[in-house]
Amino acid sequence: MGPQPKILVIGSPEGLADESLWKSFQSQYRVRMYDFPTLDGFHTSLRNGECSDIVGIVRLGLNIPQGIEKVGQGWTQRGLPYFPDSLRLIVNFGHGYDEEDIQGLQKKGIQFFNTPGGDEATAAVGIYLVISVFRQLGRYEKMLRQGDFLPALRDSAKTAVDTLGRHIGIVGMGAIGKAVARHAAGLGMYIHSLDRPNLRAALSLQGDDAASLSLPPITLAQSLDELVGKVDCVVLACSYTPQTHHLLSKEVFARMKHGMRIVNIARGKCIDEDALCGALATGQVAAAGLDVHYNESVTLPSHAEQERLPRALPLVSFPPFYPFSN
Repeated sequence: MGPQPKILVIGSPEGLADESLWKSFQSQYRVRMYDFPTLDGFHTSLRNGECSDIVGIVRLGLNIPQGIEKVGQGWTQRGLPYFPDSLRLIVNFGHGYDEEDIQGLQKKGIQFFNTPGGDEATAAVGIYLVISVFRQLGRYEKMLRQGDFLPALRDSAKTAVDTLGRHIGIVGMGAIGKAVARHAAGLGMYIHSLDRPNLRAALSLQGDDAASLSLPPITLAQSLDELVGKVDCVVLACSYTPQTHHLLSKEVFARMKHGMRIVNIARGKCIDEDALCGALATGQVAAAGLDVHYNESVTLPSHAEQERLPRALPLVSFPPFYPFSN
């Protein structure tokens, strides 16, 4: 019987995997825990070092020891030239893979898997952000923490509004978008979405099949321009593709209702952030709640830098809360 297959694990399973499951995993494979200070050191090991005979990589991405360079998004593109011939499988903890070189991996006979599920959790964040951009919760929380109780109270009386009776447009009606629609309907909102054959078919179902979907009434728009002209809030829950790159652009912002709210639980690159900043500055967009950002690998601004950013931009960012600037 040959040696057990060697698996490289990037990040600690603590808090992610049950202890008994982790012990079982360790009993079946030779586990090499990632401890390379730099990506260059990692790549060297893949080519002719300790990792030159691995058959699989599990990237958890969390709990990386201090002082070790982060293995962030796009890591398979950077590592592709160094991956050994023995590598057959990559399991990536996370939903996104648009920045990974899937075609390049396939050409080398390497299968790539990401994490399924999480639809309800993502939808819950989306609904939190919807409520936040209408009530501007993030902005007023920050003001309260700074001791500006009365200014927050006076400002909220003018600008904080309820979701009841508002119209929400959801772009991307997969599992996450459908969950957002159900929860938004529970807030008394009217649901709009783009007309797509699969959504129209779901809405036309009768009997038990329709009940299992639990979809509220949805008004279908024939185009994005038509959708953004009718609703009070746009929620992006779509995949990132060349077609959805900068889906919300300067031109699209100009066609929206004045005082529009924006929520993005899709991918940061679905929004032209320069255009968003401009729309926020003019009030065309009243507030935006972003679960994702265009470039998530950069260091967030320090507290001192945050204080120098324009306070006129009531943008909610989750997590953490900080004013947004390009």
